[in-house]
Amino acid sequence: MPLIITQINHVGKKLKRKVVPILLFFFFVWGIFVSKAVASDKAGTSGLSFLKFGMGAKAVGMGEAFTAQSGEVISTWWNPAGLSGIQGIQISFTHNQWFQDITVEHFASALNFGKNSLGLSFAMNKIPDIQKRGDVPSSEPIALIDAHDVVFSFSFARSIKEKFALGLSAKWLYEKIDIYSASGWGFDLGGIYSPLGNLKLGLAVLNLGPKMKFEKEKFSLPTQYKIGVSYSLEKKNLNSDFNFALDIVKPRDDEIKVHMGGEYGLYKTLKIRLGYQIGYDEKNISFGLGTKFKNYSIDYGYLPYKSDLGNVHSVSLNIEI
Repeated sequence: MPLIITQINHVGKKLKRKVVPILLFFFFVWGIFVSKAVASDKAGTSGLSFLKFGMGAKAVGMGEAFTAQSGEVISTWWNPAGLSGIQGIQISFTHNQWFQDITVEHFASALNFGKNSLGLSFAMNKIPDIQKRGDVPSSEPIALIDAHDVVFSFSFARSIKEKFALGLSAKWLYEKIDIYSASGWGFDLGGIYSPLGNLKLGLAVLNLGPKMKFEKEKFSLPTQYKIGVSYSLEKKNLNSDFNFALDIVKPRDDEIKVHMGGEYGLYKTLKIRLGYQIGYDEKNISFGLGTKFKNYSIDYGYLPYKSDLGNVHSVSLNIEI
């Protein structure tokens, strides 16, 4: 018994020597990004707010804690480095029904070849029936108009020495309200490190790029600085698996947010998800379910809002080839 205890202590010290410096490095790099964001940006100065929306029903159900997740085609939205873990070809279709009839449609596909992965994704946000009024105050709007936001992105990820992956996404952005429109470009950067097989650390900077101009007014992209950790555990004797995730997020134009989520899998066919978000006025808890049959999986995410705005429903269909 003393020998076993000595071996366990030795392994624990060895893991500590590996994990602690890596955690400190990730937090150091993330702190640099955040300090620059705080120094150079003011609250409420960003546009294209739909780029902050949670995409993918699995991520929504897990409280949008997805920076350190890998092997998911939806990583094109959260952290391009996560594409490094996919196998073969993956395709995803997501429909998000937001409050006040706001909808977001998202398509993503990814292909893995060796140490490299390529991804393509497209998202479109629609806000219908916006009241248009003239210069003279009136009780009735002169017309009802729609607003559309579109983003098309190309992603690349590469695995380095098996434990480390880097990712990059280039984006084309477009926004139109009534007859007015604006377009621009941006990009995402990300990295994932796996010091242990079931432990992953993620770092991402999303929506970097120059300001866009809408008529005479310029606005910044909704840049986000993220650091995350995920831990997975499988219990073969119980036919179950667990996945826990935590993200710390600093938006360009807002205070730091915390996202937490967990997933419980039963017999590799049923997934139950729970998430919680800290730092938001209107949202916190979220729920989700998922099921898989052969190469197909369907996921559902539910995010209730506290006020009378309504709730968010997200449904995703994923296909593996």
